[in-house]
Amino acid sequence: FSDDPDVFRVGGLYLHIVAPLYLCFGVGRGLFFVSLGLGRAAAAATANAVRLAVNVVCGLIAVYWLDLGMAGFFAAIAIGFAVYAALLVWAVARVKEPSAAPIK
Repeated sequence: FSDDPDVFRVGGLYLHIVAPLYLCFGVGRGLFFVSLGLGRAAAAATANAVRLAVNVVCGLIAVYWLDLGMAGFFAAIAIGFAVYAALLVWAVARVKEPSAAPIK
C-alpha cells in the first residue's frame, strides 16, 4: 500500500489495459472447473500452462524486443487471459459426453 503517485499511475495503466479481459479470465476459470467435472483435467491444466507461457513469452517480447515497457507487459497478460478462455471454450465444446463415471 502506498500513497506514491507513480504506484497509482502504474496501477491505473494495468487496470486500463487488463481489466476488460478479466471477463475472459473469469470465463476461463469457470470453464476450468467445468472441464474438471467433465473428466478433462489435462485440457484444463494445459490451458492454464499455455496462458502462463503466453504471458511470459509475449511479455518478454513486448518488453525486450519491441521495447513497449509496462504497457506491453500488461497487454501480454491480457492476451494470456483471452487465450486461456478460448482454449477452455474449445476444450469444453469438444466434449460429447462426460468421460467421468456418473455418481450413484
